[in-house]
Amino acid sequence: MGLFSLGIFIFSHKEGGSITDKEKLEIIAKDPILWMETFVSVPDKTSRVVKFKLTPEQKWLMKHKQKYNIVLKSRQLGISTVAMCYSLYLTLTRSNTTCFMMSYSRDSALEIFDKLRTIYDYLPDYVKLTETANNRSALAFDNNSKIIVATCGTKDKVRGSTLAFAHLSEVGLMNENLETQLIAIEQALAPGSSMILESTAKGLNKFHNLWQGAVSKENNYTPFFFPWYRDRRMFSSEYKEFSEMYKARNGKYLTVEELDEKEQWLYDKGTSLQMLMWRRVKIKNSGEDGFMQEFPSTPTEAFLNSDGANIFDIKCIHERLINIDKYAKVLQIPKNISPILRQNKQYLKIWKYPVSGERYYIGCDGAEGLGGDHDYSVIEVVDADGFQCAEFRTNRIKPYIFAEILYEMALYYNGALLCIERASAGITIIEKVRDTYKYVNMMRYKSFDAKGKAVRKWGWETSQSSKPKMINSFVELFETGGMCVNSKELLKEMKLFQSVDGKMCAISGHDDCVMAMALAIVAMINRIHYGRPLRKG
Repeated sequence: MGLFSLGIFIFSHKEGGSITDKEKLEIIAKDPILWMETFVSVPDKTSRVVKFKLTPEQKWLMKHKQKYNIVLKSRQLGISTVAMCYSLYLTLTRSNTTCFMMSYSRDSALEIFDKLRTIYDYLPDYVKLTETANNRSALAFDNNSKIIVATCGTKDKVRGSTLAFAHLSEVGLMNENLETQLIAIEQALAPGSSMILESTAKGLNKFHNLWQGAVSKENNYTPFFFPWYRDRRMFSSEYKEFSEMYKARNGKYLTVEELDEKEQWLYDKGTSLQMLMWRRVKIKNSGEDGFMQEFPSTPTEAFLNSDGANIFDIKCIHERLINIDKYAKVLQIPKNISPILRQNKQYLKIWKYPVSGERYYIGCDGAEGLGGDHDYSVIEVVDADGFQCAEFRTNRIKPYIFAEILYEMALYYNGALLCIERASAGITIIEKVRDTYKYVNMMRYKSFDAKGKAVRKWGWETSQSSKPKMINSFVELFETGGMCVNSKELLKEMKLFQSVDGKMCAISGHDDCVMAMALAIVAMINRIHYGRPLRKG
């Protein structure tokens, strides 16, 4: 029995006197979804007032939300609507409860309040309470509960409040003062309460940084992504209308045989041909870039339209990401691999085992192994064709131990040519690999001392002149199909790698995988091998 049907069942079976009306209300009041689907009515897209039935996306969010939640979504999925209904549920069923709703502009906040007020007006009289405030910034009741509606400005809107629930709408447009408001809201949350940040993507801004932090578990937010093709109810009438429009323009409906690669991917995900015709008509009007921003299929696609100076082509990255699970299979860690690599196998991914007689190239960007938000030590392995064979990534291993891991990776891949960044922990790693493990197949470069004498140094010096060259070589190979990237972590870093004030770097998070791969490419292009690698001892 559905939740709405259960609510009707409770109220319609009064004979026998086995349960009172008060008890029925108490049963419903224990379940927010049951309460919403029993009592709430909302205007639909044709302005008809209908019983509120949660979409699968709304229901999933309500059932799985944690303390802190962030939602990346397509347009018009009804996340704000369910947040309003949940706020009414909390304030009408509990005394001394405050809910908070924030939007990016005054007009948007007024629109939220008007919709909130409309939903309240359509509630049955027996669940309403006497209002003590109704002034477009707050809806308050005689049980000392209230819903506050505000804009994201400089003023702390929740000072002195204890919040049971907070909802921030279109956070992608809240670039100014967002951090200040988030700190205040988080501090105001009561035990057992929750907050939801939701938005469509608006470029690589503060909302994007929060989303990336949630996905990589670098903050405490639980990420929810709702792609457009998961919703079959919100635009159902429009799907039908646009498919008829497509037929009128093309003389027939779309067939499976006519699908391009992206449409085939969507079709395999369960998207109907009717929905794909709707998509084609939408793209005809707004362009593919505009459609992807408003109706993304993946989180990466949502952020394709960046205002920043991206070094790597975002669309190329996206195309690789949507195919990577199908074509880039992570292999099992082999039994014959060295003990130290097996001990740290959680940090190692292999996409191609070494083949006897083939040459391999390794880039290494070392760090101090301090954990937390600190830099990562990364090893990237490519073969002579530019295929990414393996990746080792961690920020929890000290340089002297990481040097042994690098050495064993080089031996495993047929005595690979190493290109090690000299900065930071790189000097320690170079000296350990060279002096302790006697490994000589390592890139070297020439520099001049104060006397003008040429000095050959081990490793690789990334400078203002060498960095653009190595990154540009990486970009060219990636975008022209001269290499195959298999790591999602590397692709994520490439997406955030930009030119900022003339400096190539990550605009948020880390770029250690990017730098390690660029170093591997330096070795691959150089292809000069030094001596024969020896096993320690």
